[in-house]
Amino acid sequence: MEQKATLMKLNDKKLGRGLSALLGENKVKSSLLSNTNDDSIVKIALDKIEAGIYQPRNKFDEGELAELAESIREHGVIQPIIVRKKENEKYEIIAGERRFRASKLANLFEIPVIIRNFSDDNALEIAIIENIQRSDLSVTEEALGYQKLIEKFSYTQEMIAKKVGKSRSHIANLLRLLALPQKVRDFLDSNKISMGHARAIINSDNPEELANRIISDNLNVREVEDLVREEKIEKARRVPVMFRTESKIKFINSEHLVALENEIAEKSGLDCKISYNGFKGVGKIILKFDEIDKIQRLLEKLKS
Repeated sequence: MEQKATLMKLNDKKLGRGLSALLGENKVKSSLLSNTNDDSIVKIALDKIEAGIYQPRNKFDEGELAELAESIREHGVIQPIIVRKKENEKYEIIAGERRFRASKLANLFEIPVIIRNFSDDNALEIAIIENIQRSDLSVTEEALGYQKLIEKFSYTQEMIAKKVGKSRSHIANLLRLLALPQKVRDFLDSNKISMGHARAIINSDNPEELANRIISDNLNVREVEDLVREEKIEKARRVPVMFRTESKIKFINSEHLVALENEIAEKSGLDCKISYNGFKGVGKIILKFDEIDKIQRLLEKLKS
């Protein structure tokens, strides 16, 4: 539970600018409106605080908020929230919106805060990282948070992995999920389908239809992977490939060739293209990659 956590167990190295750098050990000062810009903890009336405009979370679990509110009634707000001053004499939440909402449910008048001067970019970056670090975002919210870091701050997947303490493959897999239709992502966020299901569905030409079938037929991940594989093979049968002979160029059924391309792409994680010269009896496999460490991971798979 958030209330029982020690004050921001996050270090500067992991968070870059770091939330731990924002928290001081000074005694709480009582003030409804303070222009403090150091690490002091002050108290501000709840009606002077507004939700953060860069909050990555879209949904707040009502049951969890009620539990947190009960804890706050008994123990108070142990961990201060972080805010920045607005021009309208109010304060915007940078980190700690759940504590703010739960405090309102607990009918508190004021809440301990740390006031910092943040630019819009700072506010967005810290809000995203703070929420991801807490590990209670939905899958889609977490993925959208990573996407914002990439688009807004030119983060690489490797940089994000170091920032939030998760593997690069975890970051890559979640970002891929954003290609799914919204309805399928809603199924994932509501736990109607699993991450394994979603990763298999990505390769389908009919992800929404397949997601509905997973739910109605209670399919496991292996069954979904088999269905997607069958779908690819069936599609391959309908796509001709040029095959050169001594006498002429003609088109043949490409079932085996395209199926091989799909299988290699699936196993390697790289785009694959196979070309074959029937006249000379030679061919080649082309693997496309955008990051060199993808080749390293492929080599590791081949060694194993």
